[in-house]
Amino acid sequence: MIAGCHLIWTAYGTWLPNDPRGSSSHEIRSPILEELGTIHLGRRTIQPCSKVIREFYEEAEPKLKHEVMRRTDEDVQLIAASFADTIRIHRYTCYGCAIMRKK
Repeated sequence: MIAGCHLIWTAYGTWLPNDPRGSSSHEIRSPILEELGTIHLGRRTIQPCSKVIREFYEEAEPKLKHEVMRRTDEDVQLIAASFADTIRIHRYTCYGCAIMRKK
């Protein structure tokens, strides 16, 4: 029996394989991104402070092949409406949902 699901849905450039928080990646496919550090497989027990994460992505973003895909307020509203429709149509039970975007 499935008791619940946890969905983490990232967009391009928002969670890299060598993210200081950890990741589920097994390889870094870009030699340019390898310069930022090694893979941290799995979620780190002790999480870095937000300053460390911000500095990592400030260094990483210019190295990315494409522009980082950030969700707008309109995107969040569309995603929320789609979740609500799916929950209603399929009569799922949803005890909580957070759709967040990085500012």
